[in-house]
Amino acid sequence: MAAQQDRGRAEDAIFIADILLAQNKAKEAKGTATSATGSKFNVRWVEKDVEGRPLLKRNRSGETRKRASTTVVSVVSSEDATPFEEVPTVTQSNCSQQLFESEMQKLQNILTSADVQGPNNNPSTSTSWCLRQSVAQDEWRKARSYHINCLLSCNVVPEGSCSYCSSPAIIRCRDCMPQEWLCMDCDIHIHKKLTLHNRESCIEGIYKPIEPAVCCVKKDGRYTLVSQVCLLPTVRPVNLCSCDPANITESAGRAVILVCINGRYDLHMPNLQCRLCLAHWTPDMSDLIRSGYWPASVNADTLFSVDVFGTFEEMKLLHPVYRDKVFCGCWRGGLAGKIHGDVFQRSYMEYTFCQYQCEKMASVEHFTCPACTPSMLALCADGNRKLYRFRQSKGSEKPYFDGTFIAKDTDVHHFVDEIRSKMKSTAGRGVCGASQWSAARETARRASKLDEEGLEVVVCRHGMLLRALNMYRGEIFAYPLYLQKELQAATNGQFYCTDIACKYWPYIEKLAVSMLDLRPLLQMRPFLSVMHAKAHSTKCEIIWSGKNQEGAGTTAGEEVEMVNSYLSRCALTTKYMTKSARNDMLTVHAIGWNRQKKKCLHLALSSRYIKTFKKAEAESQRLEDLSSELGCPENIVHQWVHDVRQWATDGTRCDDDQSNLQKSIEQMFLGVHQKKASLYNQTDSNKIRHLRRRRLWEEKRKLFDTIKLYNEQVPDEERIVEEKVVSGLSVAGGDREAESVIWPWEVHSSESSNILTKKKIFDAYMSKVRHEEEKIIVMREMRQHCTYLKRMADNIRTVISEISSGRNRCLNEEGHRGLLCLLQKRLADVEEKFQVVCSSYRQALGPNASSLLEDGPEEMLEDHEEVDYESSDDSDFEGV
Repeated sequence: MAAQQDRGRAEDAIFIADILLAQNKAKEAKGTATSATGSKFNVRWVEKDVEGRPLLKRNRSGETRKRASTTVVSVVSSEDATPFEEVPTVTQSNCSQQLFESEMQKLQNILTSADVQGPNNNPSTSTSWCLRQSVAQDEWRKARSYHINCLLSCNVVPEGSCSYCSSPAIIRCRDCMPQEWLCMDCDIHIHKKLTLHNRESCIEGIYKPIEPAVCCVKKDGRYTLVSQVCLLPTVRPVNLCSCDPANITESAGRAVILVCINGRYDLHMPNLQCRLCLAHWTPDMSDLIRSGYWPASVNADTLFSVDVFGTFEEMKLLHPVYRDKVFCGCWRGGLAGKIHGDVFQRSYMEYTFCQYQCEKMASVEHFTCPACTPSMLALCADGNRKLYRFRQSKGSEKPYFDGTFIAKDTDVHHFVDEIRSKMKSTAGRGVCGASQWSAARETARRASKLDEEGLEVVVCRHGMLLRALNMYRGEIFAYPLYLQKELQAATNGQFYCTDIACKYWPYIEKLAVSMLDLRPLLQMRPFLSVMHAKAHSTKCEIIWSGKNQEGAGTTAGEEVEMVNSYLSRCALTTKYMTKSARNDMLTVHAIGWNRQKKKCLHLALSSRYIKTFKKAEAESQRLEDLSSELGCPENIVHQWVHDVRQWATDGTRCDDDQSNLQKSIEQMFLGVHQKKASLYNQTDSNKIRHLRRRRLWEEKRKLFDTIKLYNEQVPDEERIVEEKVVSGLSVAGGDREAESVIWPWEVHSSESSNILTKKKIFDAYMSKVRHEEEKIIVMREMRQHCTYLKRMADNIRTVISEISSGRNRCLNEEGHRGLLCLLQKRLADVEEKFQVVCSSYRQALGPNASSLLEDGPEEMLEDHEEVDYESSDDSDFEGV
């Protein structure tokens, strides 16, 4: 045996050495091929962006995932800032080193006050993923035959005696290991109290699962299985009476069905009775709940183990399409009986709502972002047309979570009717660029077969769900307006992000004239989501896009799309539910989504802080290189930025038709060139590329029609050469050809650089400024996260002192004591979370910041990176 092991180890070492040798040979051959003269070169296509830079590809190997450490100089600490201080807006004027150091100082004060131990630096495993997978696969292949023999040997029933006596063993209990072999008498004696153990009979030399209500007896010299009465395991009273405990008898009460994670069991309630004083006890609802059970009905004829609800909730949150009936049908087939899906659903929702009420009394805030409290940077709103519900699914039940996450329909209908009474609605969809936007409209007709047509949701810039409402008339302006009105004062938001901001904000300004209570909403600033801005006109993108908004940082405004991508998977089940069941299930999913977001929020902020520092340096260097390439100093850069803004905001119509045509030609040429250059960089689906190619063809046709119209009105020497325009728009020509396009009206001007060249400087400058703002914004959010946890702990201590002094009238004595214990547990969790958060932020601010990127969870996507968003509406914008 030892020789075989040594030979196996030698073979493993030879295998690993062969792999390393093959890798070294491949590297040497590659270097020889590239350096030798007259050798054949391998051609590899490199995708490039608009600026001509190669697109970065994500490398999965662990070797390249290590980043260099980021060191931040510590700042001298000062007094802690109050949690309700006035937070200055990050603008271009105050985005300086002084403001950055001020935010750094406030955050360092909080982190230095926490006594946090440094992280353990555990040695990492092999960095070669391919090598690890190859070695593991080879080891499994070698051991496969041995594992098959082991599986086959598990079916053999050994002849042995009981683990407690010398009688023959006929029962095996998996939960009693290592003393799993039992005889008839020992099995009855031991499992009289351990009812829910997993047992198997060994009669006739085969294993057969048996239920708790079955035992083995010997009749006529043969072992047979017979039924027996089993009691439900519950908590028991400490003292039933003052008599001798020997006088207390135990008997079986009424029948009860227990459903646990292993399936359904038919049991009986235990009854205790004293023979002397006739004192009697049977478990009531309080005893059952303290035993870990939850009733399926008020009479408690059927009980569910709470671990069943926990398993179902975890599976439902990970896979929203998972149905309750499927879950009820996946229990072991060896246990008798079935579980009704509707009964399970009703009991689960009752348990979940009671848990929510207990957490609410324990100061748990499910729909609040700790990093955005008390000052939230941006609110992102969008509609999800996939979360509709058929009208045929009727029901009159009242929802458990009425108004908790989804606003009440009566309040929304009243608000919409009030808006319609104040202002006449305009029919039709809004048009911007070459797209019609289905969400940019003031009124819409209801669908004939649908009741709710979707869900309008609002999230913060970290993807935390805040509020939602049901849509009954498609996506109209009144729905995001209602949510903005609900959240503006509560969150102190600065930006309101939508995908139709260019149409939505003028609508609010017009409506605020007649509705004075909406005027405070104008204190917020409009924000056009960055990805949707690509489908708007070029001037609209320059004016409204979030990447050009001062103080917005690198907020994408598309955070709501990630949430809608998750909630859209619920539509396969919620569209057939009743109104109340749909409301409750979507609320449960929203609570679970926010719980997971809060759990990893400190990791996401730490990673974002480090990446922002590196990206800010890269963007600053890119602007410097581009300025040197184009030969424009700093004063010219600012002038060109001003020129681009002025060009975008200049929407006046002069009497000269030629001037209007010139502006239209410049705008259409810039839009077609940018969209054509980003056709493959920003789309992964052939279906979307086909739609964008069709829009590009229509915009290009309009461009050349306008050029022909312009050429008919000017002399021959001032005409535009269409061949140069075609060459400038071609992908092969690249940016150099586009820069060489000088319009005839620019030849005799003092500034010969066209708008496309200025737009490149404008984009690079805005990217640099936004990343400088993002450094301060992320640091402020880290500080607000720590302050939120400290303030939460203080509030819990205050509640504990108030409850200790006087009992809550709505609770009995046991409930009052239980609430105090729950608050103590909540306080311990908050204090522990504060230590974890401070440790993570200290590591992000220290020299070992890069290790956060190596160990951070991959599912926490950064908002400012290139993320594949799943559209919440298949018809967000349509071609004209």
